[in-house]
Amino acid sequence: MLRNELILLPMLKANRGERGGLVITRKYMEGAAEFAKTWPGPVTSLFEVSPTRTTDLDHIEVTPDEMGTGIEERPGNLDALADRVRNSAGALTYLCREEGPTAKMFHRIGVPLVFTSEYSHRTERQIINATTANPILRIRRKHWMWNAQRSCRASLRISAGLQCSGTPTYRQFHNIKPDALLFFDNRVRTTDVISEVNLERKAGVLAAKRPLRLVFGGRLISMKGVRYLPLVAEALRRRHIPFTMEIYGNGPLEQKLRNDIATRELGGCVMLRGALDFRTGWTAALRDGADLFVCCHPQGDPSSTYPEVMSCGVPIVGFGNEAFEGVVDTSGSGFVTPLGDVEALAARIAQLHSDRNALIEAARVARGFALENSFEVTFRRRMEHMIACSRLA
Repeated sequence: MLRNELILLPMLKANRGERGGLVITRKYMEGAAEFAKTWPGPVTSLFEVSPTRTTDLDHIEVTPDEMGTGIEERPGNLDALADRVRNSAGALTYLCREEGPTAKMFHRIGVPLVFTSEYSHRTERQIINATTANPILRIRRKHWMWNAQRSCRASLRISAGLQCSGTPTYRQFHNIKPDALLFFDNRVRTTDVISEVNLERKAGVLAAKRPLRLVFGGRLISMKGVRYLPLVAEALRRRHIPFTMEIYGNGPLEQKLRNDIATRELGGCVMLRGALDFRTGWTAALRDGADLFVCCHPQGDPSSTYPEVMSCGVPIVGFGNEAFEGVVDTSGSGFVTPLGDVEALAARIAQLHSDRNALIEAARVARGFALENSFEVTFRRRMEHMIACSRLA
């Protein structure tokens, strides 16, 4: 029986494709395939299968071992799951209330289980505030969240380890797991980080003091703070700052954003560009046509956007949510403004328009951080940690 197999239990659900394979996101599969390059044995993902697709944009249909890593349907009950994983070397899953019984099962059968975490208690409260208008429903969701946090702490205490995406949960759970791994999720490989030559070219463009090329990219949803973007643009216009703002992505708030841009007569400087392919479109647009990323996230989602933008030599100015503050503290690059304060954010951008050297230096520091936390470097560190927590140690 296998003793060196790594089991991945993704929170992401799959659905059946036309070829009989599982439809999942390319981002997930590339991550699993990268795990498989470092793990000393087979790596298998067990997916719950749903009749509907997720709202992600990068779906692909995958058959077993097609990308160098195994995929299977997750057994439907704990006893069947225990039989499937009993002889594995360890497992990795997402820290959430729903996996509480799973954690107890792994503990009972003696298979090391490592958790990954993203959202701190504070961030979850902020997400509820940003996405839930009904005050009664907001209270109910926060009460459920409080109970879920208690369950997560109990699961952590019996787990073999913890990997924290971003600083918020790393700081929150440090008293339970002082040996937790801190990492910054990101899809940019070392070879795709902006070169020194291209970075110097960007520095020359910035030094010429042309209008600032501002950019935002991500899902157009409440928790990403897209409603603030026209307000920031309007505040910059009042300050007579020359700029353009390009907004990439799509989502349910796209039409509202279009209406706000039109109502505020911002069409000459704020443009919606839609969603781009990550490698051929988005990162290329950042490397070649952006000076500063404007991040209005009203919550501490440890988005992969932060290191991915920095890898393109683009500094970030944004609201001081705990995830962005953690990135700035760790990297030394970026400009933090008070949470939700549009005028302060616009004022900081205005300062940076005048101080191009600050932007150039932030871009250089951002590149160094990106190289230290590139896609393959991050996954290698995660696998080394996973091996240390597993039966192979």
